[in-house]
Amino acid sequence: MRTTIKDIAEYTGLSVTTISLVLNGKADKIPEKTKEKILKAVDHLGYRPNQVAVGLVKKTTKTIGLIISDIRNVFFSNLAKGVEDECRRNGWNLILCNTNDMHERDLAYIRVLADKGVDGILYAMSVDSNREKTIESLTLMESTRIPYVMLDRTFREKCSHYVVTNHELGGYLATQHLLELGHRHIACVTGPLHLDDSLFRLEGYKRALSEYDVPYNADLIYEGDYTLEGGRASVKALANIPHTAIFAFNDMSAYGVHNALKMQGFEIPKDYSLVGYDNIFFSEILDPPLTSVHQPVYEVGKEATKLLIKMTPKSADKSVQELVLTPHLVIRKSTQKPNKE
Repeated sequence: MRTTIKDIAEYTGLSVTTISLVLNGKADKIPEKTKEKILKAVDHLGYRPNQVAVGLVKKTTKTIGLIISDIRNVFFSNLAKGVEDECRRNGWNLILCNTNDMHERDLAYIRVLADKGVDGILYAMSVDSNREKTIESLTLMESTRIPYVMLDRTFREKCSHYVVTNHELGGYLATQHLLELGHRHIACVTGPLHLDDSLFRLEGYKRALSEYDVPYNADLIYEGDYTLEGGRASVKALANIPHTAIFAFNDMSAYGVHNALKMQGFEIPKDYSLVGYDNIFFSEILDPPLTSVHQPVYEVGKEATKLLIKMTPKSADKSVQELVLTPHLVIRKSTQKPNKE
């Protein structure tokens, strides 16, 4: 059975009020010997405050809920690490919810976290969240009246509380690098094109093509799903469309492309140059190491947590609601000048 203040009162022979004052740091008029007696009893009986009860009294639990789509993806592991570290620095707790990229679980976890009385929610929505599903999720979120911040995958039509990377710039940097090398037929393996992050990367791709006077060819665009399997499938889908380079919109897709090309006997970068996006640590040890757009993923988690804490009811500072971080390109050995165009 959990030790209660009443148990301490029975053990010490002191009143519940006296013990409560000591435990809450309001014992200015209580003798030091009495305080010591109570603290020794707390230690002996293994007393821990009931945080649910404390939360009801103080109307805050100092707990954040983090909803992410796939903890197996190193991107989200790094994101969660940034959130967790910042929570610990501020003395807050974290509840992690993994949806396996299913919208229905997004909805279920929003309800669970609301029932748990969290003070805020960080939300990276599932890949299958189209416009209708996203509006459903955010409408439910707003009905809870719990402050929330969206991470990486945003829907700016309805939500203005987010921390993201400048994905348009990231898409531009990846494409510009390939154009500088001399590639003019650059295939794209996108993420779902109903998601803001994927659309912005595609806009960056288009901007770079325009600046280099290269016509946009929709046939070179394969809509993927940010998975290894989607990357593999793109190689087959693009096989009959001439191209010398591939820009995958995340590193997991790039790994799928890499694997499928290798299985077919192609060499990277001799036959195809390949650029990914995220710069997760596996990219550095791939053979050859993957050129990738670096997202400051850990910082996204960290800064989103800071922002959310500022938005909680106990905070007076609610001025900052949006933050866009800057990516940069990490050039490795998966890209080179094309052998032929």
